[in-house]
Amino acid sequence: MSHADIAEREWLRQQELFDAIFVQGFREYAAALPGIQRAFVLDDRHLRCIDEGTPGGIHLAGSGILLRDRAKEVCQHAVVDGIFSHAGCGAAALYVKTAGLDISDPDEAGKEWVKELAEALDVPYLGHIGTSELKRPPHLHTARVAYYDGTGEFNPSHVDGLPEGFVISRAYLEAGYALQEAKVSADIALGNHGFGDLFTEQNPFLLVAVGTEKAQRQSLELELEEVAKTYGGRVKVEGMSRTV
Repeated sequence: MSHADIAEREWLRQQELFDAIFVQGFREYAAALPGIQRAFVLDDRHLRCIDEGTPGGIHLAGSGILLRDRAKEVCQHAVVDGIFSHAGCGAAALYVKTAGLDISDPDEAGKEWVKELAEALDVPYLGHIGTSELKRPPHLHTARVAYYDGTGEFNPSHVDGLPEGFVISRAYLEAGYALQEAKVSADIALGNHGFGDLFTEQNPFLLVAVGTEKAQRQSLELELEEVAKTYGGRVKVEGMSRTV
């Protein structure tokens, strides 16, 4: 099966869910899901990438590879107690390209970075999540949303009906950098490694602000509008909160 065929299959697999979201709005849709409060419980405080294939715990793009010198402080603030790297990391590839490094496999740079960060934090390097272990097809990002998590406790994989998505741990990040991660997620989704041109004004990629309550959600939504407005209608801001 070709990459395009897999992408179309995965897009259609999620379409009924997104049809409901577009009719109801994300906030109303999520609030009606049974057990939605389970989405605000973490199973661990391990650091993972924002990739939808690495759910759970705390999230930084490339496990902090783009944040570099500030990653240690952020991880300490988030009480990170272990770190994973993963296969096919887009953030690691972006870092290698931006830094002009002569490395044929960006995953090696990603693993090296994670090991360095784990040592600096004196926490275990928990290993490399391989292609077969990712919660998405190899070489295809199936996320149609990115969650911009202001609670620091959000895990969408706990609730049936919440779409899989990138997770940005905004609770532990300055807005400027967190918005960079939101842009990275949108660029991946709208690019060749995501659903690309399947995203339209009628079926946009969603940046979902996740707040503890209404005021925080609305504040995060305003932040995200700065990113969404640069994509010509193909990226839209939505929101949800622990309490309505």
